[in-house]
Amino acid sequence: MSKNSEEERRLFEFYLEHGYFPDEFNNKKENIEKEFNNDKIKKENINDLKKESAYTKEDEEMFLNAIKNLDCTNHSKKSIYDRKVNTKFKPNIKNAVPKERLDLHGLTSERALIEIKHFIYECKKNKISPILIIHGKGFGSENRIPVLKNLVEYYLATEGKNHIKYFFDAPINLGGSGAKIIYLDI
Repeated sequence: MSKNSEEERRLFEFYLEHGYFPDEFNNKKENIEKEFNNDKIKKENINDLKKESAYTKEDEEMFLNAIKNLDCTNHSKKSIYDRKVNTKFKPNIKNAVPKERLDLHGLTSERALIEIKHFIYECKKNKISPILIIHGKGFGSENRIPVLKNLVEYYLATEGKNHIKYFFDAPINLGGSGAKIIYLDI
């Protein structure tokens, strides 16, 4: 008995044991043979490709000469007009002089928010910038939590950001971390 016929017999018994019928066995056998033949064809194609892509000594010399003669210098000389202009607004923080100011000391957070919105609206409408909002450092508030400072910073970073170009803590002579200088987007 040959090796192939023995394997076929074992496969046949396996299929019968597991409920497969001989037709399914023949189909499976044909599929296996097709896959085997396809793999054989693929291997032959790969070998043919390897033979076709093999390069000669002349090809190698030509490539090495081309690499030696390759000019790797950068020929693009950019002029000052090619550089991108920095369009971000950067104010002079040290010398900022606010044109208007709003002091929030003593106000509740609800009242302070109303005043901030109204103040920014009026200054923007009248094209006044920069402005100063004094919120205090929070030393007088309960638990020494800076309620108004946090409120101002939150408003400027969320709702108010559409009206503002830039904001930062004021210089020490104008209140330091207890005040904000705001450049409006006018």
